[in-house]
Amino acid sequence: MAISLVQLEKGIMGIVAISPDLEDILNSLLKNVVPKAWSIAYYSVKSLANWNNDLKERYAFFELWAQKGQPFVYHISYFTYPTGFTTSLLQKFSRKAGSPSIDRLELDFLT
Repeated sequence: MAISLVQLEKGIMGIVAISPDLEDILNSLLKNVVPKAWSIAYYSVKSLANWNNDLKERYAFFELWAQKGQPFVYHISYFTYPTGFTTSLLQKFSRKAGSPSIDRLELDFLT
């Protein structure tokens, strides 16, 4: 994202040629939609402004996790692949001594 924005800025200033990819990013920014090149971060149907705010919150959550250790509460929506995360939780619990096998475990979610 940062590289494409720098290149787009240079293209607007006339320093570099605007490629079709940069043109797509520019058009997406003007329409307040997430550019296709950026959607690899995670899929969302949110507007660009809301997607950007969500991305900042996700980053802050994982940064805090990395700095302070494992949290007690997880925002499942912050995970790109939440099923992989929940499966890893089941695996971790099932490997403890005296725990049931993973196929006998279930997760319950509060709403």
